[in-house]
Amino acid sequence: MSETVDARGLACPQPVVLTRQALQNASGPFMVLVDNPTARDNVARFARSQGCAVEVFDEDFGFRLEVTPGTCVCEPEEPAGAGSHLFVLSADFMGKVDNQLGRLLIKAFLNTLAERDQLPTHLVLFNSGVLLACGEAETVSALQRLQEKGVAILVCGTCLDFFGLKEQLRAGSVSNMYEIVETMASAGKCITI
Repeated sequence: MSETVDARGLACPQPVVLTRQALQNASGPFMVLVDNPTARDNVARFARSQGCAVEVFDEDFGFRLEVTPGTCVCEPEEPAGAGSHLFVLSADFMGKVDNQLGRLLIKAFLNTLAERDQLPTHLVLFNSGVLLACGEAETVSALQRLQEKGVAILVCGTCLDFFGLKEQLRAGSVSNMYEIVETMASAGKCITI
């Protein structure tokens, strides 16, 4: 391995940012060291999206990822793209006040969205918006339908950790701020609810 990126103890999205920098300068395989499963998954997903092969090893300190640039035969994942549109949900209610009406509205919004023929390419959930995809939330089934129809649902891993809900995620995939920012910045239209 030509380089070792030590991303242990760093908050999201730093492990992905450092991996991206190493990939830009890589002349061959390199290692990334992380100390938690979220960073492991985020780094691995990012590297694979860039066409890299990734091997993950459990270590006493956490995880060692061996990244080999340009060896994956998979198609690199594309960011949202100019023709795409996405919705950003930063709360588990709709409107300015967290009340019963706001919760009814967000549930109706997601159920209606799931029935449309023209769907967004992505949903981004952060802050208390992650609650919509967890546990027994009444919105989980609508999010699952959207996901089955091909909508990518990015759920902020830092937010899930904050609320202690990562194990209760039932729709979407755990994401990171790097991926969320890249997706939002590359979208043709970004609508915040």
